[in-house]
Amino acid sequence: MCWSRVGLAVGLVLLLTTASAGEPQQQPIFIESDSLKIDDAKGISTYKGSVVFRQGPDSLKADELVIYAEQRQELKKIVAIGKPARFDHEAELADERSWGEAENIVYEAQTSRVILNGEARFQQGDNQFSGNRIEYDADKKLVKAGKKGGGEGRVQIVIHPRKNSDAAPKP
Repeated sequence: MCWSRVGLAVGLVLLLTTASAGEPQQQPIFIESDSLKIDDAKGISTYKGSVVFRQGPDSLKADELVIYAEQRQELKKIVAIGKPARFDHEAELADERSWGEAENIVYEAQTSRVILNGEARFQQGDNQFSGNRIEYDADKKLVKAGKKGGGEGRVQIVIHPRKNSDAAPKP
């Protein structure tokens, strides 16, 4: 996945949703943090201290945000760390709105996979998932939740039935 600049790589929030995964938004990106370190030679940008990322209706808040890229063109990975790190996507349709939070959120660009570790929670529309670890594959629109490495806790899921406005009333 090739991006025109590393800043667009922070489009993590967009990639977490069902809406046009893989396509960066064409809106400006705003990032605030207490400090920033960019190592062009290694392709690593590190934002620390009350990091706030905004792009259009999307936001990400973390204690630390690290972006890994190759030659400032190709995104490899994004890591958000916090107590918790949290993303929000405000879509036009309520069932496409989503948010997630965990102690550690990793986005892997090659597989369009998001991994939420440590007291993880993910909600899309009215459907909710929680557990120690949640994986979301944006390309396949697949959610997996469970323990890894013998962590504690069980997976909890709340799935609401789809609303059918065309359904005829029952006699």
